[in-house]
Amino acid sequence: MKNWIPVPGSKKETIIRLALEQFKEKGYEGVNIKDLAKEANMTTGVIYHHFGSKAQLYTVIRHDVEQRIIDRMEGAADTVNDPVKKLEMAFITGLDATIKLNVGRLLCEENPHAIDKIEEFVQHLLTGTVKGLEFIILPSWRSILEAVENEKIDQSEGKRLLSWLFQEKM
Repeated sequence: MKNWIPVPGSKKETIIRLALEQFKEKGYEGVNIKDLAKEANMTTGVIYHHFGSKAQLYTVIRHDVEQRIIDRMEGAADTVNDPVKKLEMAFITGLDATIKLNVGRLLCEENPHAIDKIEEFVQHLLTGTVKGLEFIILPSWRSILEAVENEKIDQSEGKRLLSWLFQEKM
């Protein structure tokens, strides 16, 4: 069993569940460990005992969320053979999953404390396409997520933008 998977009802599970909600709502900078401890009816020491730091707690949560999104993106990409269509399917599915799981704010921000698993996945998907494309595609996807999250565009408009990005053969 992986040691980061908490036992249901445990203090660790409570911390992760509440921290996920706070990170989704406030982003990394907006979360305060003292406030989290108070909401969890625990001391800050319990949180630091289980996670060591706010950054490590964020990393556990962020990696779990990223893996859930990647699993869906990978599944969508595997349904087609064309490399450009793979990218389009992966990113549209990633957008849908991010919205469904309500983790847009979490994934819009750069991960300041660890390797971004979505970025690694995207680099793998882009193998054999135009060199440097990850510098355009991933930031564009995150910008679209942020626009949807901030209600500047809706989900269907985000999908149209992603489809537009992949119209040109690479």
